[in-house]
Parts: sequence; C-alpha cells; structure tokens
Amino acid sequence: MTAERALDGDSTLALAAAAHEIKNALGPLAMTLQLAERQLQAGQPVAAGDLAFARAQVRRLSALVEDLLDQTRADLGELAFRPCACDLREVVAEAVETFRRGKPAPIALELPPARITVSADVGRLQQVLANLLENAVRYSPPGSSVTVRLAPSVAATSARLEVIDRGPGLPPEEQARVFDRFVRGAASEGTGGLGLGLYLCRAIVEQHGGTIGVDSAPGAGATFWVELRTT
Repeated sequence: MTAERALDGDSTLALAAAAHEIKNALGPLAMTLQLAERQLQAGQPVAAGDLAFARAQVRRLSALVEDLLDQTRADLGELAFRPCACDLREVVAEAVETFRRGKPAPIALELPPARITVSADVGRLQQVLANLLENAVRYSPPGSSVTVRLAPSVAATSARLEVIDRGPGLPPEEQARVFDRFVRGAASEGTGGLGLGLYLCRAIVEQHGGTIGVDSAPGAGATFWVELRTT
C-alpha cells in the first residue's frame, strides 16, 4: 500500500473533494428515485434491487457527512466520549461480527481466554476497528484473510489490538503520515472516501489515552495496532 496525498492542507481542496464524493453518491440515487417514481405512476412495482441500491447510497452519504463532522469535532477536541468499564474482548467480537454482516470477508479473530477490562467509549472503539478493517480489506488481495488479534501485555497493564492484512505494505517513509487527514492509498483509487478513516482512528485512540501505529514493509502486508491501558 503506497500512501499518497489525496488532498493537501488547503480547506478549499478538502471541500471540493467532499463535494465530489457527495455528488457521486447523489447522482445515482436521484436516477434510481426518478425511475421508482415513474414505475409507481405507471402502477408498476418498484424493484427490490433498486430500493436496496438507494438505501446503500443513503448510507454512503450518511457516512461521508459523519466523517466530515467527526473530523471537525476531532480538530476542536470535541469528539463525544462516554467511557464505561467494558470487556475489550466483547467490544472487538461485536465490531468484527457487525463488519462481517455489512461486508462479508474472511476475518480470523483471535481473542484471549481471560477478560480484558478497559475504560472506553464502546461505540468509538468499534468505530476504530471498523475503519481498520475497512482499510485492511481494501488493500488485501481478493480472497485473502485479515486477522484481528487481541492480547494483554505481559504485565497485564495494557492490551494490544492488531489488524493484520496481507496487502502490498507501506514503505517506512509513508508510515508516519498515513494517519494524517486526507491521505489515501494509491490502491484506493476509485473506491471513494475522503481519507479520514485513519485520522479519526488516531484521534479516538488518543482521546482514550492510548496509542496507535503501523508496522509494515513493502510486499509484507501491514499490521495496524492499538494499545490501551487496562483497569
């Protein structure tokens, strides 16, 4: 995975990219709704596939808008944060299962036998894992497995969550900037998105007092990892 700058820091370019993505979703949605309207006017049933497509486009638009809002909140230090004591194993397992339902993909899940308690916002942590999984699946060769691994530290004072893909990997000079705003990989061309997923992951993890990083090398896949303090 060779990261490349989708946008520079200029806000005008950022807004232009956002507008482009939204337009790409709105165009097909409008055409589908117009077709459905003509079918209803003619007394014909609306195809279930057209409705499913329209719902998918609405979800895409909602995700784009939410990412933009979260980016603004993160910049202002105002991301919603409602921590509670939770078992990190359950948080991870639920996030993986939810991702599988929305996008079937071969994901190997490795969880420790003992409870790992952290103080965290469950929804935000699951957002992090969903973004990391989306990234891993996007860059993995078709049909290859992605591994999600959770393990406590030796001293049991922290936990490490890893998302491991078998994609093309990242050269060292690109690894530091992959968490910047509006950075996307070259392999993501044509797949949409604003390059905010990993930026938001870092903001959420740091708000939890944790750290996030990536270990990778060209041709050797990538391991995105998150470390959180346990309680």
